[in-house]
Amino acid sequence: MPAVPGSSVRLEHHRDLAREFPELKARVHELKLESAAFRHLYAEYQAVDNEIYRIEQEIETPSEDYTEDLKRRRVQLKDRLHGMLTGRIPATVETDEFVVRHKFARPVDPATVTRSWIRRGFSCRAFTDPPGQRWCDFVHDTDELVTVIDGRLEVSMHGENWLLEPGDELYIPRGVSHTVHNPHHATTRWLYGYD
Repeated sequence: MPAVPGSSVRLEHHRDLAREFPELKARVHELKLESAAFRHLYAEYQAVDNEIYRIEQEIETPSEDYTEDLKRRRVQLKDRLHGMLTGRIPATVETDEFVVRHKFARPVDPATVTRSWIRRGFSCRAFTDPPGQRWCDFVHDTDELVTVIDGRLEVSMHGENWLLEPGDELYIPRGVSHTVHNPHHATTRWLYGYD
């Protein structure tokens, strides 16, 4: 790792994606060349990671709350980048963190969603929730996709909430605790799938 001239400080991305996902190293390089959206997120990930590194090396000493917020943001960015690297999230379009808005045309055709997900290596199953239904703190050992057919669905993960409308597609990375809630005044029908 290179040293900064005139200093004993060494610069390194201690959670560099090539080290975190060695099997995807070539794909990291490809997407850095091909995708502006990936480059933007990758640059943000590196900046956040470098700031955390400086805090851990006691070069900077911000509050614990600030440090925890940075660590949460790094996890969010890493999950999002992994989704792009593995093709779970499109790398060519800007998305709302883990959501691709209007991924499927309305009215949502479950057969179209099923075909799309199967091509991407996901299963596809339907679920129906009554108004107010809440499923709390689920964690899966696989990645998950969610799309609303009709109604609305609120998904909470990484300390944030995403309100899904029909046709939106949400990516939930493996190992991430999430809660699903139907805030709609009527029944919500939705699809979910695992890789």
